[in-house]
Parts: sequence; structure tokens; C-alpha cells
Amino acid sequence: MKRPFKSFLAAFFEEFILSRQAAGSWSGTYYNNLHHFDNYILDNYPAAETFTNEMTAWCNPRPTEKGNSCRVRTTVVWNFIDYARKRKWIEQGLETKRNLSDAPSNYVPHFFTNEELTCFFQKCDNYYKERSIRYKSLQSMLNRLEFPVFFRLLYSSGMRTCEARWLKCQNIDLQTGVVEIEKSKGGDQHRVVLHNSMLGIMRKYNEAMSKLMPDRECFFPDINGNVHPQNWEGYHFKNIWRKSNIGTARAYDLRSQYAVTNITKWENHGYELSGKLLFLSRSMGHKSIQSTYGYFHLTPMLTDKLKRNTESGFNNILPQLPEDENEE
Repeated sequence: MKRPFKSFLAAFFEEFILSRQAAGSWSGTYYNNLHHFDNYILDNYPAAETFTNEMTAWCNPRPTEKGNSCRVRTTVVWNFIDYARKRKWIEQGLETKRNLSDAPSNYVPHFFTNEELTCFFQKCDNYYKERSIRYKSLQSMLNRLEFPVFFRLLYSSGMRTCEARWLKCQNIDLQTGVVEIEKSKGGDQHRVVLHNSMLGIMRKYNEAMSKLMPDRECFFPDINGNVHPQNWEGYHFKNIWRKSNIGTARAYDLRSQYAVTNITKWENHGYELSGKLLFLSRSMGHKSIQSTYGYFHLTPMLTDKLKRNTESGFNNILPQLPEDENEE
């Protein structure tokens, strides 16, 4: 059952949510965190009629928050503030700064071995073959078709998980292999060119899906033809991963794998580093090349070599990763 907002911002929250839902950029996590903020406003500013800077204190990093925890909790509030400013619901001169935790994230992206990847994708391909024949529902048929293709797409293209979930059929040219990323984390559009092997897989998948759901708009639809929820790929990735491997890994780590694999190969090529970085940065949809540089920390051998060869000049060209470009 939908919970009503109770603070003086209730009507503004509702309009904000409708605009995000219309754009396909809404989730249960956003909804819950916005309710927490609504309760905070109601408890601490019960008589308020206008939004003030001090109300953003709820967004300050908490002692228990590390890495991106604060970002995940507060993103919806900052997005609301940006939306409210554009709609002139709050003062245009209101100073609001995103204060993120300085504590580093404890999570290190998993680097997959060839054996792990082979085992994982075999489990994707045979996920329902290992189960009873009774699994013939639309949901099980969609999973059987989508799992092998969705996770291979992440691995082969470096797409963000949200970008792959949000793909529409019209975004993918199955003749040329060019994928238009219209919706992304940062909102910037960019293009990805599929490898020929992945393009062949996508074509076969699309042919099978066209028979199952002939009028679908989403390339990876749920049973209602809509975009899968935010936790869809994480939940299923974890289930498949645990069947074949030990340790901790996330679906998003396939994106890190893509970046690290490409960067590691650069030692054997003679092209200029700056050009390679630019191509990789554009393909991965980074706002700035500094975000791509962040992946060098996962390739220590290459990083050491670059530092030896360039000394301080390399860091002058590519400074540390800015706060607003951190990955998930």
C-alpha cells in the first residue's frame, strides 16, 4: 500500500515522483529514502512552509556510513532539490552542497578469472535446464532467455547495469551493432559498439523474444513488458554466482572487469595512452576522463609502469577521481 507523505513538501514530492516515473528513473530505494527525509522534515520542522538550507542536515554523512552509503541514501533528496530549484519551488540562491562521506568503501570489485567466468556463464545458460520441467511460466521463459544475454552484455560492453536494464529495442541497431545509451547514471547519452560475437547473440535473443513478446518496447522486459526493477540483476546474479563460485562478486563488477581488461592490454600496443583513455572513457559513458583513470588502481602493474615512465607528469594530466564521478 502506498504511504502518504506528511510534511509540507508532500505535494512537491508527489509531483517530483511522477516526473521521475514518467522518465523511467524511479525505484523503491528512492521512494523509501524520500519517506525517511519526509519524516525528518515533519519531526524537526513541523510548522515550516518554505525549504531552508538547514534542512539538508539530514544529508550529512553519518558516522556509520562509508564509501557510497551516504550517496545511496541521499541521492533522491539532492535530485529533488535540483528539480525543485528548476521549478522555482525553493529560493534560487539557496546554497545546497552535497556533503559526501570521506570514508573509503571497503568493497573492492571482484576480478574474475577465466575459470570463474566460464563457470558462471555455463550456469546462466543452464539455469532452468537443471530444474524441473514444470518451470514453463512466462517469468521462467524470460529468465531463461534474458540471463545469458544480459550478463554477457555487461561483460562484453562495460555498460552500467541500469543502462542495460533501461535499453529499448529502438536503441539497438542489430545490423551495425551500435547501441544508443539514452538513459544513464549521469544522464549523458553515448554509444557502445558491440563485438561481433555479442551482436550475434543479441540477434538470436531478439528473434526468440519477438516470438514470445512480439510487441515489446524494452529489450529486457519483465512479464508486464516493463523495465526490470533495480534489484533484478543483483538478485539473480548472486543466485547464479553462488551455484558456481565462492567469494563475493556483483553484477556491476563485470563493468570493472571490462575496464581493467582493456587497460591491461594497453602495454602491448603502440597507440598513445591519451587516445586510448578517451575512447574507453566515451564508451563507458564517463563524464570526464578522470573517472576512467580510477580503474588504474585495479591494475597495479600497469599503474607502476606508467608512474615510472612519466613521473609526476601523469598525475598532472589525470588528477584524482573527483567526488561526483565515483562509480556505484
